[in-house]
Amino acid sequence: MIGKKSLAGNIVFNFAKTLSRLLFPLITFTYASRILGVDGMGQVNFSKSIITYLTLIAGLGMEYYGTREAAKWRDDKEKLSNFVWEMLAINAVSTTAAFLLLFVGMATVPKLSGYHVLLLIFSFAIVMQGLGMEWLYQALEEYRYIAVRSMGFQGIGLALMFVFVRTSKDVPIYAAITVFASSGSFVMNFFHARRFVGHHIGRWEIISHLKPILWLFAMKLSIELYTVLDSTMLGFLKGDAAVGKYTAAIKVNKLVIDLIISISIVLIPRLSYYINRKENEEVKKLEVQSLNYLFLLSIPAALGLFMLSDDIILLLSGIEFASANFTMRLLTPIVIFIPFNFATNLQTLMPMGKENLILRSTCVGAITNFIFNLLLIPRFAENGASVATVLAEGSVAVVCFMNMRRYFPTREIFGKYFQYWIAALPIPIVAWMFRQLSMNYLFQMCGTVVISVISYFACLYLLKNPYFLEALDIVKKKFLGNRSRKKAKEE
Repeated sequence: MIGKKSLAGNIVFNFAKTLSRLLFPLITFTYASRILGVDGMGQVNFSKSIITYLTLIAGLGMEYYGTREAAKWRDDKEKLSNFVWEMLAINAVSTTAAFLLLFVGMATVPKLSGYHVLLLIFSFAIVMQGLGMEWLYQALEEYRYIAVRSMGFQGIGLALMFVFVRTSKDVPIYAAITVFASSGSFVMNFFHARRFVGHHIGRWEIISHLKPILWLFAMKLSIELYTVLDSTMLGFLKGDAAVGKYTAAIKVNKLVIDLIISISIVLIPRLSYYINRKENEEVKKLEVQSLNYLFLLSIPAALGLFMLSDDIILLLSGIEFASANFTMRLLTPIVIFIPFNFATNLQTLMPMGKENLILRSTCVGAITNFIFNLLLIPRFAENGASVATVLAEGSVAVVCFMNMRRYFPTREIFGKYFQYWIAALPIPIVAWMFRQLSMNYLFQMCGTVVISVISYFACLYLLKNPYFLEALDIVKKKFLGNRSRKKAKEE
C-alpha cells in the first residue's frame, strides 16, 4: 500500500496542511495582538506553554511511536487494529494523569491563580490530541484527508476570530477559538478511523509498548523543555510583556521552520517501511536527498528573515512590538538548526529504533537551554531567551552531526552545503538595495522576497546544483505532463 502513495503528493498535501495550521495563528496573531496587546498575548502564550507540558504527558511518545509502528502493520488490518486500540488504552490513562497534574498545579502554584480560565480552555486540547490519532493517518499516508480537514477548521476558526474577538477583554474567547481551530477536527478523526480500524482481536499487548513509548516520551520531554521553556521561564521571571514580545519575535521563524520540516514528517512512515524491509539503499537515498532539500530551503530562509525582521515585526504585530525586531534577528540561526535536528533525530534515527541517541542529543539541548535561560533572562529578558534557544539548538546540531556520521555518508550529505550559502549571498545585497528606495515597507518587503528568490534559484542553476536541478525536472514533468494530458483530451 505504501508504494501506491505518491511521495511528491504526500509532501504537497502535508505542506498544505502545515501551511494552513501556521497561517491561522499567524493571521490571528497579527489581528489579535493589536486588540489584546502585549499583556493579553503574553497571558495566552504563558498559559499555552503550561498546557503544552501536560499535552506532552498525555501523549507520551505515541506521536512518533504510533507513526513508526502503524506504518509497519498498515498492510495487515487485524494487527493494525489491535495496535490502535492498545494505543488508545494507554492514552486514556496518560490523559487522566495529565488532568490530575493540571488540577494539582492550579490549586498549589500561586503564579497560576490568575490563569485558571485560560488553562481550563486550553486543557480541551489534551483530550482532543488522544482522540485525533494523527499518528495513524500519517502512518497510512492519508495526507489528503488531513489537509482538507485541517484547512476547513482553520477557515471556520478564522471567521469566528474576526466576529468575536473585538476588545482587550476577549482573551478567553481568543483562546477558545484557537483550541477549536487546531483541535476540534480531531473528533472527526476518531470516527473516520473506523474505515481503517476494526475490533481488537486476541490478547492485549500493552506492556510490550511501554518501554519504547517511555523512551520516546523522555526524548520528546527534553525537546519540549528547550522549545517551550523560554516562554515559561520568561513568564515566571519577567512577566507577560516579555512573553508577548518573545512570541512576536519567534512566530515567523517557527512558521518557516514548520513548513520546511513538513518534508521530513512525510518521510517518517516511508523510512519506517523501508527500514522494516531492510531496503538500505532506499533509506540512504532518501536521507541524502531530504537533508539537501532542507539545506536548500533553510539557509536562504534564515538570511531573508534576518534582513527583513524590522518589516515583519511591524507588519504582523504593530509598533507596540517594535523592540522585538532585534530578538527576531537573534533567533534566525534556529531556522537552519531545527530542520537539521528534526531530520536527523525524528526522520532518521527514530525509525531506526535509536531512541537512546535521540535522547542524548535532546538532553544536551534541554540542559543548555535551562542553564542559559537562568543566566540570561534576568538581565536580557526576551533577548536572553533568544540567545539561550540558539545555543541549545546549536548544541543539539553538533550531537546530531556526530550521530549521523555513524550511519550515513556525511560527505554525500554535506557535499553541496556551501553551494547553498554561495547562492544565498545576493539576498543581503538585494535587501540593502530595496532599503535605499523610498517606498512603502510592505512593497519593499515583497520586492526583496521576489528578487531574492529569483537570484537564489538562478545561482543554484548556474552552480548546477543536482538537487535543485532534480526538483526543477520534477516540476517540469508535472507541468508539461498535465498540459500534454489536457491537450490530448481536447483533441
